[in-house]
Amino acid sequence: MNKLKNYAGVTLIEMLIGIVISVIIMAAMFASYSAINNSYSQVTDKAKASQSGRNILAIIMRDIRQAGFKYFEDNIENIDEPIRITPDQGGVEADLNSACDHIQIVYGDLSYDDDDNEVYERYRVTYFCRDSEIQGADGNNIQTNAIFKKKEILAEDGEWVDNVPGSSYDEQLLTDYVEKLQFIPKDINGLEIKPPPTNDNVNRFRVYEIKAVEISLTMRSVKNFYKTPTQADGSNRVIVDFESDGEEEFDDLFLRETFVMSINTRNVGLK
Repeated sequence: MNKLKNYAGVTLIEMLIGIVISVIIMAAMFASYSAINNSYSQVTDKAKASQSGRNILAIIMRDIRQAGFKYFEDNIENIDEPIRITPDQGGVEADLNSACDHIQIVYGDLSYDDDDNEVYERYRVTYFCRDSEIQGADGNNIQTNAIFKKKEILAEDGEWVDNVPGSSYDEQLLTDYVEKLQFIPKDINGLEIKPPPTNDNVNRFRVYEIKAVEISLTMRSVKNFYKTPTQADGSNRVIVDFESDGEEEFDDLFLRETFVMSINTRNVGLK
């Protein structure tokens, strides 16, 4: 007579319970991964905006410190101001909040000809904004500005020219996703010179009184940064308006970061 043997196995109910538990664990792991990935993307986006902002300020700082420089024996006539600031000239956002100022910086330099003779030169660097040409997912250009730089050299006929190999170049894109770029000239007492002095306005006699230039640059994140368009208390996010000492409100999902720097114009007094 055959005896019944015991066979170990898993019932259908046990298999279903195991599947449900596995699904719950996988869902929890995916949620954790998504949260970490989103947090990493936010940190990376903020870091890129911060790095870009600092790099742009460093580039502008070097040129502003050169403004007005000339060698002792340089006898080239100064036909332009060492620093010329033109407010409210920035690209697409200008109609909304006068987003960008433009600045021209003039300085002297020295080179040598084929006979090793000294040749004095004059350069003019311009930083300016235009509408960004980056397209969004809808195929339209994004609503933000781009900063460009152009370098010109003074020709013998007294005209500024670019695209001279080794000396000057036409406009070059520095960065996109710019909300504001503002320049404020200050005198020796730290007071704003307003309007910025030029050869053709009421402050033309104060052109060489600019002792410092304060810069405010506001960068915007490339992608949506926040989950809601307003803060936890329902109020809009704000950034400081550098020129008006007021605040500007935003109700979108972008992160904005403002960088401020004061630059000494140590060579502007050289005429």
